[in-house]
Amino acid sequence: MIRLFVSDIDGCLAEPYQPYDLEALGRMAAWTREAGKPGSHPRLPAVSICSGRSYPYVEAVTQLLGCVTPVLFESGAGMFDPGAARSQWHPAFTPDIRDGMLAIRTFMESVVRDSSMSMDHAKGTQAALVGTDSVELHSALRIIEDWVAENAPGFTTFHTHVSIDVVPPGLSKKEGLVWLAETTGVSLAEMAFIGDTNGDIAALESVGRSFAPANAQPQVKNVVHHICAGTDIQGVIEAYRLCMA
Repeated sequence: MIRLFVSDIDGCLAEPYQPYDLEALGRMAAWTREAGKPGSHPRLPAVSICSGRSYPYVEAVTQLLGCVTPVLFESGAGMFDPGAARSQWHPAFTPDIRDGMLAIRTFMESVVRDSSMSMDHAKGTQAALVGTDSVELHSALRIIEDWVAENAPGFTTFHTHVSIDVVPPGLSKKEGLVWLAETTGVSLAEMAFIGDTNGDIAALESVGRSFAPANAQPQVKNVVHHICAGTDIQGVIEAYRLCMA
């Protein structure tokens, strides 16, 4: 039985930098409020978030959905408890990792210079950049992957079609879901997760039921239990309904 349904934001609840489908989001919010905390409703799984987005963005979406279960930001490196209004970093985020991340961020700043891309300055545990020019982004990805492999072993480079994120060791979405399981008392086997990019794969492989929206990357579709017919939030709604059943 799925007691906790966890959704990514970008590519799942909404397409990055595009308007939200407020009608569909309202339907998801109604289920979230009715479900409450894990185990509060006999049929509806509680709802949480695991997103690479920074704390302020995830907190806003948490409030919009009405989540009462803790949620994860920066790919699980941070957790926000909406009931206690408390945020915290994962215990694995040490001063040494912080120093390594600052060096990576300095290098990435040199990559985005004189381009249309920009750094995501809101993130505290990741080095991240965003951009909508696919040619620039692909070129930057190759440069950053090579530099990180040579100069920052243990750090991992993930990407979407609008972003590049360098994530510290032990601070991926999989570790975030383990942390969420320990915090909520809901086992990974009792969790469902829906994700769409390569940064979600390890997390998708760790839960009891895994989903991908129709717009997910091919490598993501290869590892999930169910590929939804709908894109973005329509896929999330489809996945949640399957968990209800």
